[in-house]
Amino acid sequence: MSTLPSLTVPAPLDTPVSGPTCWSADSLRASQHWVHELNDAEINDLNRALDGVAGRAVLSITRDEFPLPVLAPRLARIRADILHGTGLALMRKLPVAGENEERVARLLWGIGLYLGIAQKQDAAGALLHHVRDTGVQVTGRDDVRTFQTNEAQPWHNDGGDAFLLLCCEVAQTGGKSYVASAHTVFNTLLERDPELVRTLQRDFYFDARGQGLPGRGNVQTVPIYSWHEGRLLVLHKRHYIELAQRFEEVPKLTRAQRQAIDALEEICNDPSYHLAFDLEPGDLEIANNFAVFHKRGAFDQNAESPSRRHMLRLWLGMPDGWPLPEVFRQTREYGPLFAIRC
Repeated sequence: MSTLPSLTVPAPLDTPVSGPTCWSADSLRASQHWVHELNDAEINDLNRALDGVAGRAVLSITRDEFPLPVLAPRLARIRADILHGTGLALMRKLPVAGENEERVARLLWGIGLYLGIAQKQDAAGALLHHVRDTGVQVTGRDDVRTFQTNEAQPWHNDGGDAFLLLCCEVAQTGGKSYVASAHTVFNTLLERDPELVRTLQRDFYFDARGQGLPGRGNVQTVPIYSWHEGRLLVLHKRHYIELAQRFEEVPKLTRAQRQAIDALEEICNDPSYHLAFDLEPGDLEIANNFAVFHKRGAFDQNAESPSRRHMLRLWLGMPDGWPLPEVFRQTREYGPLFAIRC
């Protein structure tokens, strides 16, 4: 059996983290500072910018060509909160109703220009993804990712410093969104059993789903939690950790690893730790990938109720983002960020 290289992982953290990224469901509900409902002036600002780039290829549009003098100050506050605050924002009332997909794509792209730099989301280099059911399943395929299905997505992170998920159309049933603070979860695990967080800061093997970086093979090796330069960063995909077990070169998950992941997800699934909500057309969810777990429920499982849920997704990198541990360089989610860091 071939072996995979053992990477040098950051020294483990064995004390609690603190700060605004350590939130609970109740604290988010109480503050609501992370919810941004656009006013008429901001909506008009967006529509003027969209009219100015009508017919343009989405990815060719620059920030200078998408002026938002009214909305820009709010976007600057959101960006600061993603990087230095709770790591979560929800924008509402974006003008998507009745609009075609190209105009909606320009809308998301234009907002993204004020927050960061678009990151590749797959091996083909796509910068925008349509998240909807394509009729395929992850099981039995090496190249299918969960966002292409109507299956439930377990707790996970996306790529880049932050993800943006714009709701264009809702499912007839299901598809609820969930978020949880990865830092609050860490602190709770540490309190329950320090060995759990030590285990989660050691190597895990993730199925790259055919999207790995060149020369990296079928899997990527990275801890779930990494402590680096005063920051606790996370990368978790339980589904892909399990799928990687089919490769001969991947060591079998140990009892300690399974216990640690089970404990992590048990806490995430506790309603006191996560916030659940239904995204409506015109809602835009934004989250810091290093500090926030998210998942979604299955949707439209009945064959007589065709899936119509449609989200548009953007991954962003921020040149002034959190310092990156070297172990992230070989990951498809975070590796490209090294090229844009100041």
